[in-house]
Amino acid sequence: MNDPIALSKADVEVLAGRYIDGCATAAEVARLEQALAMDATARRAFLELCNLDSALEHRATSFPGPISPVSVVGSGGRRLPRALAGVASLAVVAAVAWWLSAGGRRPHTTHYDDRSLPVVTVATIHGGDDVDDGRPISPTTLRAGASIGIRSGSGADVDLLEDAVYGVSSSDEGALFGGSVQARLTGPAARYGVTASNLRITDVGTSFRVERIDDEHLAVTVLDGTAEVQSRVRRPRCFWSFDDMDPVMAPTTSLDAVRSLPVDLGAGAASVEGIVGAGALRFDNTSEAVATIDGGLGEKVGEGTLSMREGISLEALFVSRWSGGAGDYDELYRKEDGNCRVLLSFQNDGVSHAAFSDPRVPPGPCLSFGLHLAGIGYRELDMPLDGEDGRPTVAELTDGQVHHVVASYDSFTGRKSIAIDGVKRFEHVVPVGRLVLCGGPQRATIGNHLGIEPFSGVIDEVAIYDFALTTEEIAEHFRRASRGERYFEVESPGPFVPWRAIDRLVGGQTRVFNQRTAEAR
Repeated sequence: MNDPIALSKADVEVLAGRYIDGCATAAEVARLEQALAMDATARRAFLELCNLDSALEHRATSFPGPISPVSVVGSGGRRLPRALAGVASLAVVAAVAWWLSAGGRRPHTTHYDDRSLPVVTVATIHGGDDVDDGRPISPTTLRAGASIGIRSGSGADVDLLEDAVYGVSSSDEGALFGGSVQARLTGPAARYGVTASNLRITDVGTSFRVERIDDEHLAVTVLDGTAEVQSRVRRPRCFWSFDDMDPVMAPTTSLDAVRSLPVDLGAGAASVEGIVGAGALRFDNTSEAVATIDGGLGEKVGEGTLSMREGISLEALFVSRWSGGAGDYDELYRKEDGNCRVLLSFQNDGVSHAAFSDPRVPPGPCLSFGLHLAGIGYRELDMPLDGEDGRPTVAELTDGQVHHVVASYDSFTGRKSIAIDGVKRFEHVVPVGRLVLCGGPQRATIGNHLGIEPFSGVIDEVAIYDFALTTEEIAEHFRRASRGERYFEVESPGPFVPWRAIDRLVGGQTRVFNQRTAEAR
């Protein structure tokens, strides 16, 4: 048998990962047990992978004694063998002693809430077969194959013709990815809109049909009444410049410039001179280094200001002092509504959460963009920080200079990507039409997660969009930030309107529009 003391942390990660995944042999389990019993470094690695920090979280300030081995469960949900459980219990004791000697810093572990929280109901199937008629549905994409009818939560009847690919995204809106749909209102209080990238067709007491001609063009036909055609106002849903914080006055709250959502600072976050503008936030890599977004919540997944559907972009400026070490996580943004989370973070978690990575990448430091897509589940786009194929290295992103990041997803193209300093560096394409499932009852954070994944450095100009920024927009935002300017022109004070009217059609009219430019043909 190999000398267990000689096992590196990487070896322990592989063995523990195989155990958690249920594929470790008896010899590998025995080897892991011996390594844990004889090597403190191995025990710490095992702690990180088995997610025992939930026990530490409740016992860190008043640890009463050893945890019973029967309460120790691996992150895969299986109870540990007695020998491993006993060693793991000793590892918890050792880790608590290390935590106290380190001045209160807990070991870095990841916390993924894998619960399936309640999801908002947006429509019901109607006019279908006996089994489906009246069945409630959550945000999802329907691929008709045959004519399907739905009744929206807002009181509109929407017919999907047999070639339709249609995202039922909210109670008063849907997204057309292919084919054609027809909407009609069932009462004076009903309302409904159909979106396609930069275009939205909404009722004004009407019945209308929308048909996708090709990848770029839509035909809009008004059957009765009037329909309004709108183009997207390409501005963020939320934007924190942190310029409303005076470093001298030591403020603890900053307001979102679009919807006035406040962020409340923990003791480890402070206002400093801005990268752009007057203010930015410095995070000191402690458990209290956090800016918590207070508001924008919903009772269920799919509700609230921070819920997105057809697309999303996360944008920020940062100066990072991330270590890049194994088990170290630095969060830029995270909202953890069960397994419908959104995150953008620096990670180095070995093989412990490899199943989340799509596409699969080798273990090592990465910049991770996580989303839950309907029909796919939660997956992370993990960009390796290896310097290959135009990707940056850890050293390049932690060089003390300002960097610009945009993580985006577009359901109309299926493209998920990460851009650094104005250039797309990594991407992956999923099937067109997968809606984002996010938002809900849990508060979002900037710069930390549960006090155990703190950012080290400065974050500024945090913007969240409900659509994917284009490559041209990303490059322009980087150029503007490099000149010390905002990403976009500052709007005049007043309520933000995400769509603007560009045309109105009346009964009997048909017009063709470009879904990306919103121009009529």
